[in-house]
Amino acid sequence: MTDDNLAVLASGASARVCRVGDGHVVKIFHAAVSDEMIEREYAAAALAAECGIAVARPVGQVRLKAGRAILYPEVEGPTMLRQLRQRPLRSGAMLREMAAFHRRIHDCAAPGLRSLREVLRTDILYGPADAGLQRAALRLLDGLPDGDRLLHGDFHVKNILMAREGPVAIDWSKAARGPVTPDIVRTEMLMRFGEGPQDWLTNRARDWAARCYADHYRRIAPEHFTQVAEWRAVVALAWLRARAPVRRKAFLAYLNRALGAVGLPLIAG
Repeated sequence: MTDDNLAVLASGASARVCRVGDGHVVKIFHAAVSDEMIEREYAAAALAAECGIAVARPVGQVRLKAGRAILYPEVEGPTMLRQLRQRPLRSGAMLREMAAFHRRIHDCAAPGLRSLREVLRTDILYGPADAGLQRAALRLLDGLPDGDRLLHGDFHVKNILMAREGPVAIDWSKAARGPVTPDIVRTEMLMRFGEGPQDWLTNRARDWAARCYADHYRRIAPEHFTQVAEWRAVVALAWLRARAPVRRKAFLAYLNRALGAVGLPLIAG
């Protein structure tokens, strides 16, 4: 493998993915990405593979002139987002499949990964909320249960590849361990308020897709929906730290409803 034979397949905020031949790709991380984040992605993807989850099992870490990278087997197939756009009549079935897939991930234990509680604590402390709201939110967080489940942290329709054998989860750089409920809540928020088109029709479709995913997950595993209101307030507030300015007005309304539901101060628009 040399830097000269890399064909770029996809590019994102933290890395680009390039085909290197022989059925493999490399995910080359941008210079600003920390070594900790790269190690976390490698460890979480390897753990998920050991648990029998459909992932691209990492082959190894490599260092190229272009940057630090992880070598993966290539997974052939479009993203679920692309499939949803191309086959809208199958949207409900695909979103149900997504919920069942997420539940299988949550069946895995991940005692060696970082704690979601500490991730949320850091994001709240370094986020834009005022000190009083931060203190109140951290008290709420301290009273919520912990856990050791495998949490993807960024599970949405662009991070699921629709391979011939079934859906495959990619991009484990935000993985953590903890209780399941906040990972479900984060996926719902990513589907509604994550980066992407913001026209009226797309927003209606995104809201519907998030409800469809969450409703099906609740039907197959109602025990994973505990203290949802409390987790929604904490996760939404933590997301303010690094959230892209997409659907800002709608997200602030969502956040304030979540904060108000558990008696926390609201954020001014």
